Amino acid sequence: MKKTLLFLSFVVLLFILISCGKKEETSYKVKVLTEEELMEKYGTKDLTEEEVDSIIKSIKWTTNKKPTILGSRKAKKGGTLRMGSALYPTNLRAYGPNSNYVINTYINEIVHEALLRIDPVTLEYISGLADKWFITDDKKTFFFHIDGRARWQDGKPVTAFDVVATWDFLIDDGLKDPFTQDLMKKFERPVALTKNIVMIKPKNIGWQEFLNLTTMVLILPQHILENLTHEQYLKNYNDKLLLGSGPYQFEKATPNQDIVLKRNPNWWSASLSINRGLYNFNRIEYIFYTEETVMDEKFKKGDIDLIYVKVARKWARDFVPEKIPAIKNNHIIKQRIFINAPQGLSGLYFNLREEPFNDIRVRKAVCMLFNREEMMEKLFFNQYKIQNSHFPNSVYENKNNPKIRYNPTEAIRLLEEAGYSQKNLNEEGYIVKNGKVFEFDFNVVSSGDSRIETLFQEELKAVGIKVNLKKVTWAQHIKDLDERNFKVIGGVQFTSTPFPPPEEVYHSKFADKKNTNNIWGFKNKRVDQICEEYNKAYDLKKRIKLIQELDSIVTNEYTTILRWYSDNVRILYWNKFGMPEFVFPSVFYDGRVTNREVQSSIAFWWYDEEADKALQEAREKNLPLPVKPAEVRYWEKYR
Repeated sequence: MKKTLLFLSFVVLLFILISCGKKEETSYKVKVLTEEELMEKYGTKDLTEEEVDSIIKSIKWTTNKKPTILGSRKAKKGGTLRMGSALYPTNLRAYGPNSNYVINTYINEIVHEALLRIDPVTLEYISGLADKWFITDDKKTFFFHIDGRARWQDGKPVTAFDVVATWDFLIDDGLKDPFTQDLMKKFERPVALTKNIVMIKPKNIGWQEFLNLTTMVLILPQHILENLTHEQYLKNYNDKLLLGSGPYQFEKATPNQDIVLKRNPNWWSASLSINRGLYNFNRIEYIFYTEETVMDEKFKKGDIDLIYVKVARKWARDFVPEKIPAIKNNHIIKQRIFINAPQGLSGLYFNLREEPFNDIRVRKAVCMLFNREEMMEKLFFNQYKIQNSHFPNSVYENKNNPKIRYNPTEAIRLLEEAGYSQKNLNEEGYIVKNGKVFEFDFNVVSSGDSRIETLFQEELKAVGIKVNLKKVTWAQHIKDLDERNFKVIGGVQFTSTPFPPPEEVYHSKFADKKNTNNIWGFKNKRVDQICEEYNKAYDLKKRIKLIQELDSIVTNEYTTILRWYSDNVRILYWNKFGMPEFVFPSVFYDGRVTNREVQSSIAFWWYDEEADKALQEAREKNLPLPVKPAEVRYWEKYR
């Protein structure tokens, strides 16, 4: 390995004028390290040059030569995409306290980049900041080659030193980010073998370590971190973003009003074939409203460009041509996009740690009293599908799972078998066992809709079970959940992912711990074995079989009153955009959040100037525009 020439490091004094009623002059030192100093700080200290050379020669680089290219050749750069949101984040940071809002992820992952990405069709690794990588046969060492073309938005090259500096920054207690710190602790400190090659050793053997490291960790610029304390980061980056390497860069933020990003005209990988037709808008504006109804009205006026309709009632009754002429005239396009993506577990969760739901017969009986068919018809206009799995709409779903349906007769039989007899009803009509009424409290978040809970309460009352609906704040609800202060609880949904993490949800080691994802207190030796086998299985097909087995076990234990899921995205947008035939990719995965239609529209759509002119003319003259399909089912052929 060639010796690096030694240059003198230098210190630049910057003088900043800060206005606080009067001008105050402040100076601080910015240290710029030479490459030799960087190697001294971030390189190997235990290996000789000959040993490093030998390691590099042994690397058998891997890259994805045929990634799926989904961007449209018709895409054009320009225009603005304006989106509404109801919750302005506490800060805009990628890391640190209160940085886990979805909006933080949305903005940071198009400003910053990770080492690798996931192909949205094949789910294979594709290049990010690293253009090639290597995992040793024993799975104990990872190597990454940083693309020599990669640049920060100030023009400086992205290097292996940035990867090590990011690890140093994120693992420090000063960041006050336990989750990120825990992730970093799963690896030894990375080592820069050269300016562009970094070596990272996981402390445990498992494919998830590689996945999380390469897709969840956004790499930060060493030359900024070098002169930034954690205290400064947490104080100064509440309403602005750190310099990144991605397709967008920060422009401005007005607390509780808006966040604006602008397209990075010098994005280093814009010309790569994999990014053809992607990230086309010149500006991305997030506009914040205190009320969702206000946001809806702003959309109808054209002040924001698109909205995603989560509430079935609004879709079926409010956003209809009869009430909104712009939909009737196709000025606003109303579509359902069937994306064929995995959905998260949604339901009411039993506490298995104590009576009465430590009895599987009681759990199964109560599941049979949850009348999903009636709720879907009366409340949700049959816009959802019944859930039969903890991994719905995914390859991990076990198709042989029991199909639990409303059956009060069988429910009563199971309750009788468990000692809750219809012969032991008190004057109010509730079952009494061992001198105690069969009853439990059920939280209803005060600002939420309680129609589901009320129907459920009525069904249980009909067989002698008393449910006390208890109005609570969201904060109290989460506290009850975390402290296991419940018999049955709802109001939370597990996130969906093409790479589920079963250990953190189902492993027995978390069953008796508070504030974990094993909210049931579920324990099963075979499930524990599956989790451990799964963590070590680099073969995707093997992992699928393991999760299908786990799904069968937990579903047959009736730990959850399963609810329903949507296999499509309901969207409304003003008819001035171009987009690929599929509208949204089936999976848009970044390691943090998946199935994000917001990110998909930013990545794949573009402003169509001609369409906008036609829209404005049609609005002025009250003329209709050509019809677009009400449903897009592009991905069903790949099911």
